[in-house]
Amino acid sequence: MTSPLSGIRVLDLTRLLPGAVCTLMLADLGADVIKVEDPNGGDYARWMPPLVEDLSIFFHMNNRDKRSLILDLKHPEGPAVLHHLVAQADVLVEGFRPDVMKRLGCGYDTLHALNPRLIYCAISGWGADGPYADRSGHDLNYVSVAGLTGAMETPQVIGGQIGDMSGAYLAFSGIMAALFRRERTGEGAFVDVSLFESSLPFALYAWAEAIATGASGGQGSLTGALACYRVYRTRDHQHISLAALEPKFWANFCAAVQRPDLLPDHVQPERQPVLRAELEALFASRTAAEWDALLLTADCCYARVNPPAAVSDDPHIRARQSLGTSPTGIPWIRTPLRFSDTPSFTPGAAPAYGQHTRAVLREFGYPDSQIDSLIAAQIVRD
Repeated sequence: MTSPLSGIRVLDLTRLLPGAVCTLMLADLGADVIKVEDPNGGDYARWMPPLVEDLSIFFHMNNRDKRSLILDLKHPEGPAVLHHLVAQADVLVEGFRPDVMKRLGCGYDTLHALNPRLIYCAISGWGADGPYADRSGHDLNYVSVAGLTGAMETPQVIGGQIGDMSGAYLAFSGIMAALFRRERTGEGAFVDVSLFESSLPFALYAWAEAIATGASGGQGSLTGALACYRVYRTRDHQHISLAALEPKFWANFCAAVQRPDLLPDHVQPERQPVLRAELEALFASRTAAEWDALLLTADCCYARVNPPAAVSDDPHIRARQSLGTSPTGIPWIRTPLRFSDTPSFTPGAAPAYGQHTRAVLREFGYPDSQIDSLIAAQIVRD
């Protein structure tokens, strides 16, 4: 099988999570991803605990099958090296605040002039413009402004990086669309990805319902108001999820638990407090394993709530090779895209800091003597 992105060169200037996940997906589809890291430690994720084999497990997981080149863009001659690389690249991904690359002499207009076919993807917290564009931020800030945090019964930290991960997928989609358009027109593109904006669709239903009904946090149909769409505690203090929204699934649930009297209460607003109390008592009467035995085959949208440590042991995840750990304890996650001729998955290794500096520069046309000079001047490092 020929990988979909075989022959595509990607320069990855990002740090931490969103850009790394985006370019990981590109690498999994066959792109040659080169991490362009600064000389002051490179990607911050390299050194974030916990560590395995002297590297962060997060770095291992999100940067496998990439190459690392150390380049000092703040050195007066550093931008010229990036310009040289860009002239032969297909995609550049960066995660700085707006205008940082421009101040370094590597903004989109400059790089586009060097390579009109370049796909330049800028991933930022708040987007390339707007009143928040220059603000700092992290995932919790993005989902808070987007309304996700406020939609919960008790606003709290969400159990996952919604903006970061959705932003990674949005950046990947934008790059793929731009590459497709380039095949037809020959022109590159600037792809503006806002992590905040990528969070908005996840709060869309709660927002629309609040506009229409005035529902506040925890009062939306899918954010706590309906008893048929909630998380419950079992007798052995584990948790299960029930999402029997459609009448047929609710009927299947009521039949399985032998409670036909609950059928009329399904989505009746005035009955929800009583129904929640009934279901809380019902689920507390059996263990999670007993509920699995009763409801997994009942076709009622039931599932166990897996704690993080148990996720990789889930039989469905194992069967699809969605994620796992290597024999040395290094975690990996597989890009969810599958093709009809997708081969079996074998995760590669993350690059050592500066491991491929010389090799990459040679491939881009630098002679060894010039590479030695660049290293001596500390413009690049190996």
